[in-house]
Amino acid sequence: METNKKTARFFSKPLMGQTIKANWGLCVAILLIMILLGNVMNYAMSMMATEKSDVDVTEYQENFYTCLGALATYDTMTQQELSYDDFISGDNEAAYETAFEMLNAQADMDLSTKGFQEAIDGLSQSDISLEKYVKQFEYVYALNQTNGVFDKEELTISEMLTVTLDMMGVSSDMVEKMSEMNPASMMNQMYYTAMGLLPIFILIVILANSLISSQVDRGSMAYVLSTPTKRSAVAITQMVFMIIVPLLIIAIVCATRIGTTYLFYDEVNVPGILALFGGMYILVEAVCGLCYMGSCIFSQSRKSMAFGGGLAVWFFLASMIGLFGSENMVNTGMGVEELSVFNKLTLVGLYDVDALSTVGTGSVDTAFVWKLLILLAVAIVTYAIGAVRFSKKDLPL
Repeated sequence: METNKKTARFFSKPLMGQTIKANWGLCVAILLIMILLGNVMNYAMSMMATEKSDVDVTEYQENFYTCLGALATYDTMTQQELSYDDFISGDNEAAYETAFEMLNAQADMDLSTKGFQEAIDGLSQSDISLEKYVKQFEYVYALNQTNGVFDKEELTISEMLTVTLDMMGVSSDMVEKMSEMNPASMMNQMYYTAMGLLPIFILIVILANSLISSQVDRGSMAYVLSTPTKRSAVAITQMVFMIIVPLLIIAIVCATRIGTTYLFYDEVNVPGILALFGGMYILVEAVCGLCYMGSCIFSQSRKSMAFGGGLAVWFFLASMIGLFGSENMVNTGMGVEELSVFNKLTLVGLYDVDALSTVGTGSVDTAFVWKLLILLAVAIVTYAIGAVRFSKKDLPL
């Protein structure tokens, strides 16, 4: 009997079990949403990324264009229809050998089907599809065939693009900036500082409110405290729940993200991914601490929800607005540099995605360290204030 009456001063297993039972469905739903969102974004980034091949294909490209140009000349002279598409089908290799031999005799060249195939195989090592090389050649060939009042040297692809974009109101400076943009980096920034945070922000606002202030407001806290459970045990138990649940969710999402990344990319920077999700967890805990503190301070659920939810919504909206002030967005012409000030008005601004992504590379940017330490301090201080406040305040029981 004495064992059953033992007072829980610092942690209550029954209360933890009750809390898990009451919230597991919501936690699983948010987990599935985050896994789906993370992997969809991962796939999208893999599609948008323009990875550069380590193989220099310049020589192959020159040979490829020479062969295509020779075939175009031969077709014009003989009214044939030899082309790249027909060559790779392999139906009439002898015709191509004959064409190359004829051109070699007339122009002192050294063309052959073997050399053409080697050029094709060499370009296949590039991340650019062969069809794009063919299309580029067709544009260049068409421009070089121009006759009339225009000088051929005046008609270039770059000039054509510049004039076309100028007519659309797009300056050449903007085009140059856009060429330097990294789409994968921009998507990464959007996921870790905005879309990836929204589901778990919603979760922690709901959890923090339901664990303390909502129970006080409904009167169920009176039942909890009528058991051999001290207020300190209630505060610490619910705090542990707020620490463990985001950790488990983010850890599972991180593991699935690493797994699917191996499917989409040849090389995976695992330390970098771990650093990014580790930083996300510290940020989430800072917001958790604020929401938990509000739940402990306010006895009415609506006030607690307004405090924690209001802060979470502001942090999210400010990070979204600040995103349009990022260098990538400004370079595309879709952002305004002045909007970057919003990154200083939200805790999300201390989550330095660009610096964290350098972990595991040859040059690590340690600028993220002091920012994460501030977020960690916010989490510790707000959790402590919330626990102490709940343990000492008068409750309307």
